[in-house]
Amino acid sequence: MATNAYEAVIRTAAILAPELILLLSAVAMMTLSAFIPQPRRFWCRVATWTLLASTAALLWNSGRESDVYASVAINDALSFWSRLVLQLTGLIVIGLAHDEPSDERAGEFFGSLLMVNAGAMLVAAANDVVFLFVGLELVSIPTYLLLYLSRRTPSTQEAATKYFYLSIFASGLLLFGLAYLYGVTGIGNLKAAAYLIPKVAGMPNVGLALIAIVFVMAGLCFRVAAVPLHFYAPDVYQGSPTVIAALLSWVPKAVGFLAMLRALTYMFSSSIEVSQKAVMLCWVIAAATMTLGNFVALLQEDLKRLLAYSSIAHAGYLMVGVTVAFANGQQRTELYYGAEGILFYLVAYSLMTLGAFGVIIGLRLGDRRVETVRQLSGMGWTQPLPAAALAVCLLSLSGIPPLLGFWGKFEIFASALAAQDLDESWNFFILAVIGVLNSAVGAYYYLRIVVLMYLAPAGEGESQQFRGGWPVAASVAACAGLTILLGVFWGPVADTAREAARDAAARPIPVIETTTPAVQQAAK
Repeated sequence: MATNAYEAVIRTAAILAPELILLLSAVAMMTLSAFIPQPRRFWCRVATWTLLASTAALLWNSGRESDVYASVAINDALSFWSRLVLQLTGLIVIGLAHDEPSDERAGEFFGSLLMVNAGAMLVAAANDVVFLFVGLELVSIPTYLLLYLSRRTPSTQEAATKYFYLSIFASGLLLFGLAYLYGVTGIGNLKAAAYLIPKVAGMPNVGLALIAIVFVMAGLCFRVAAVPLHFYAPDVYQGSPTVIAALLSWVPKAVGFLAMLRALTYMFSSSIEVSQKAVMLCWVIAAATMTLGNFVALLQEDLKRLLAYSSIAHAGYLMVGVTVAFANGQQRTELYYGAEGILFYLVAYSLMTLGAFGVIIGLRLGDRRVETVRQLSGMGWTQPLPAAALAVCLLSLSGIPPLLGFWGKFEIFASALAAQDLDESWNFFILAVIGVLNSAVGAYYYLRIVVLMYLAPAGEGESQQFRGGWPVAASVAACAGLTILLGVFWGPVADTAREAARDAAARPIPVIETTTPAVQQAAK
């Protein structure tokens, strides 16, 4: 037994080598920056090389197997591909942030970025309730620092304070739900719990499962900016530096939906009594989130507030995939439909939202930053390349074919229509119709910006300039280019998302022979 435990620890440490590289480098950067003054570009290079080294470690570990019942972290297809996307988008975020912090705070700033990336990767690989919570908090805590470190103005302090207190509240809800999640089976291993839950769902533990779903979903709705815990997003986005708003629009949303897949949908979809109620909850959240986000975005003139409500709307689209994923166990078809749509859409969303924020980061009106929609008027003629990149990202966000965002929405809504084997499949049909109508509403405020850029005259006074530097330009070009390229050749993304969803849904059968006596007794 000791040998098996030792082997499990060594194997887990090897799987977590990418995260350990990020964390060790982040701690070293944040410590040494207090004693070794260096310009921000030095710390930016260190962070970039650290991410590249971590990505190399992830690729080196790509074929490494893990014991799903003995390890707190697993190396399945969902873990590998999600962490790879997080690494690549981490490089894009560092490119966007290369000139953001002052030299005095740059070491702490880029160290915090690495910690956020490490926490997101831990969530993707998590196979234990406590480990999942640690990963989520490793995303949240450095985010508080990032909100405060970049510019200590009254607006950023207000944004940091709002996010801090609401995040603590959401973490309390999440932790309460995870405690009940543990109480359903008495074990923290997520794969083992997914095996056991169908066996105990007909017992009084159904009540515990429902409490767990409600509170875990509440805690994660804050991170993905879904109704009813969405209200912080517009104020925090507007008060934060633009690069931090870009980070908040992507990383918390990614980890929130990955946590839903790991800790909820794959565990409870096989229990019909529990999943039916979870489907009702997620149906309401999805419909309310995308409707509120799109209709309130129509009224916005501030760019960051508009993109905040856009982020809320896209959380609603992704919740459609969660709704279908909960219904998987009730279907007589494949179990990967909703999860595949979520994973595909996350890839598309990362590129188009980071690209849109990147253009806003680089634009200037003289010495002022671009803040309102009207300030983009005539940009298509004064700054043709940034305008083209922004147009591509906005058209993709609106779901215009053949860009990647169109295929992301197609995957999400097709997964809802694929739930036709259910007795109440009309609910999913209505949800898909609501999603399509909301996409049409969302297209209005995205296309309005494109029309202003190309058909409205440029404003009088200070001219528009793109002064983000080559790292911002390269990041924006990568986002826009991949949005076009992967939109035309979307098959590999769909195949990878399907592989990850199938692998994560797999439940190894011989749990009785490979687990502890306590788990064996529970399974009986």
